[in-house]
Amino acid sequence: MFIDSGKVTSSWVEESPSITTREELKKDAAREEWKKLIAQGWRRTEEY
Repeated sequence: MFIDSGKVTSSWVEESPSITTREELKKDAAREEWKKLIAQGWRRTEEY
């Protein structure tokens, strides 16, 4: 699992956000991170 962090400097129309860091998590750490996100109210969405 990769976690990207970045910043938005303007609206999406003018310029896309830039990624400033990328962190790779191993399987066990990724599962723990997923559990934290679910506890915070995040949900899996369907692909369109």
